[in-house]
Amino acid sequence: MKEPIFVGITIAASIVIAILLISSMFYVTKKGYSRNWDEEQE
Repeated sequence: MKEPIFVGITIAASIVIAILLISSMFYVTKKGYSRNWDEEQE
């Protein structure tokens, strides 16, 4: 049995998780790049 409410919840949850992963990875990579630039300048 497929319930539309359950499908909607799963889709919303997957979208939220994807946004959190992408934002966290982007933040970490941006922080890493800034650290590398600081090290190279010194």
